[in-house]
Amino acid sequence: HLARVYQRLNRLGGLTAREAEVLRWVAAGKSDAQIAAILHISARTVQKHLQHSYEKLGVESRTAAAMRANGRR
Repeated sequence: HLARVYQRLNRLGGLTAREAEVLRWVAAGKSDAQIAAILHISARTVQKHLQHSYEKLGVESRTAAAMRANGRR
């Protein structure tokens, strides 16, 4: 499942590798704190990556970003 999400995110373009990585974990149902622990970064940094991703994807929420990452409109 995560491999499909990764491929989809790569096709979206414009996202940095880290933004795509954070979105993969969001799509897998992880919280900001869990993602931060996995990636060895702060929860605030996770939030900033998500904020930048939302802007690039034209979405306003975590759910919408995860849906976009999974190929849903």
